[in-house]
Amino acid sequence: MIEPVAIYYEHCEPGWQVPRSRTNNQIAVLVTEGRAVFETEQGIFKLSRGDMLFMPEGLERSAVNSPEEAHEMYVAHFHYAGEGEGEGLPLVTAPEARVAKPHNYDYVRNRFAALVQYWLRQSPCRPALCHATLLELLALFAEASESAASQGAASGLVYRLEAYILLHYRRTITVGELAAHVGKTPNYVSALYRQSTGRTLTDYMQQIRIASACDLLLTSQMNIGEISDYLGFCEQSYFNKVFKKITGTLPSAYVRHKVDRSETDEDDD
Repeated sequence: MIEPVAIYYEHCEPGWQVPRSRTNNQIAVLVTEGRAVFETEQGIFKLSRGDMLFMPEGLERSAVNSPEEAHEMYVAHFHYAGEGEGEGLPLVTAPEARVAKPHNYDYVRNRFAALVQYWLRQSPCRPALCHATLLELLALFAEASESAASQGAASGLVYRLEAYILLHYRRTITVGELAAHVGKTPNYVSALYRQSTGRTLTDYMQQIRIASACDLLLTSQMNIGEISDYLGFCEQSYFNKVFKKITGTLPSAYVRHKVDRSETDEDDD
């Protein structure tokens, strides 16, 4: 059972601060206007409108806002009087502070406003209403936090895949090779990359090769066949096909267009 200790909405004037002290309760904060900074032994959390902060019991923290700007926030102090993983939410039993931006800010703000009203009521149903609403808010926070962590991990994996391709793009790179490089399965890396970037790994490899081809066509003495071989294409006809797919023109036409443009620019000068 989640047991509220204090729930309120606070308007904090410029220069507001909380001296460093240890939390006696678990605390959830939703900033609705302005900015505030919470400094804890686990890190510094800079909050602005829409950010939600969870702090566990026993955490040393202090907080300030800007000397020139007020901020407003909902605050809930509570205890979790239960066992195990905390109503399916490990964050209420784990001593870890974290911040997240719930996906539907307006809904979360309205639920916090309802929570304040439930807390202020002298009703036999108050404990149940506060428990249910706090549980929902914490679940929304946990969902946003996990989503952000997952996206961060995905971004790191995408970066590693692209960095590997940039090092080896001149030869054929299989999805299996890329998957082995990051310790995942081929299906996983293919799906993750497409979901994260909107393109396939093959698309990215071809774009890198053709970008290099464009540069070589204009700056090197290599002919089209030599560039095709240099970039690892099995046949020049396939190179031409991929080049046209990405640039909209054939390599020979690309060179002629650039040369014509260059001569026109010189005449204009």
